[in-house]
Amino acid sequence: MTVTHRTHSLTSTQRDAWVEINLSALERNFKKLQELIKTKIMAVVKADAYGHGAATLCPILQRLGADSFGVATIDEGIALRQAGIKIPIVILGATPLWAYESCFSDNLTITIYSIEQINQLEELAQKNKFKIPVQLKIDTGMNRLGIDYNECLKTITDLTNSKYLELKGVFTHLSDAKNYDFSKIQKGRFDKACQSMPLLQKHIANTYAAINYSDFRYNLVRTGIGLYGQEFNFLEPLISLKGRITRIQKVLKDEPVSYERTWTAKKDSIIATVPIGYADGIDRKLSNKIFGLYNNKKIQQVGAITMDQTMFDISELKDPKVGDVITLLNNELPVSSWAEILNTISYELICRLKIRLPRVYTRD
Repeated sequence: MTVTHRTHSLTSTQRDAWVEINLSALERNFKKLQELIKTKIMAVVKADAYGHGAATLCPILQRLGADSFGVATIDEGIALRQAGIKIPIVILGATPLWAYESCFSDNLTITIYSIEQINQLEELAQKNKFKIPVQLKIDTGMNRLGIDYNECLKTITDLTNSKYLELKGVFTHLSDAKNYDFSKIQKGRFDKACQSMPLLQKHIANTYAAINYSDFRYNLVRTGIGLYGQEFNFLEPLISLKGRITRIQKVLKDEPVSYERTWTAKKDSIIATVPIGYADGIDRKLSNKIFGLYNNKKIQQVGAITMDQTMFDISELKDPKVGDVITLLNNELPVSSWAEILNTISYELICRLKIRLPRVYTRD
């Protein structure tokens, strides 16, 4: 088929598949959360802001009034400093001993989750004449990282009195935020553990708890998925996933499409191929179960999704051309619809949209 009137790539990457991220939606989401929650917000931007691009989003969130950023690793924190972030950055995950010194030069706040860490950090700080900012994580029922809530009073006292460690805050992690009864138990354990420390930052609420449980807000909440518009109907998804048609072909009745012949044409059909596949984060188990949009018309995905290619039945479309855009995800085709099919959560799926998919930032 002759290719005519092709537009150029929207990115510097020479690829006909990409993720679009609406920065105006990010700004609206943050402002809505600010107005609703009415307390300080730690924006959780680990995993490259859940795949949205932390280096681009964080300066915007800093300007809008985020109190701090939460990341999972030292490398994520350093990357934010290199992107011009000045506000506090808290490493919410585990920091290895051999990497502590990397935190000092970039003023990253380390999470304390064991007694051993305190001794290690004090020794290092004393040696280098540093005052190290830390936050204490209390385990109230997640049973992952943290000092046991029954054993942390002495730890809090030791950190408060330390000459070398500056305790900035205490926090815990809800294991099942949508279960209010168990979350209330965790909150009670947290309150008991740090009741004598009114001046510290205290945070327990993720986005769900921050929105739904006003008594869980304390003086800081952690919002991640809500910023990106997933899981909550009043917030706007930032992400759209798009690709251009690279081939259009006729497939005769009873002929298969793709590996393992999971789809066979029931009539003579027109099939479009888009250069995006499971290596980009579209799970093979979605094969024959999802849809795309072509000029706002819904079209069925057909055949097994392959590593680099996905096919759609465009038999009912009027005059489609190679180079035309098919949308796989947007507000009408939400990530949550994929998550329901796969029995997982939107968090996982947006993080899977791999780095080889270029990011295109837009505003409406």
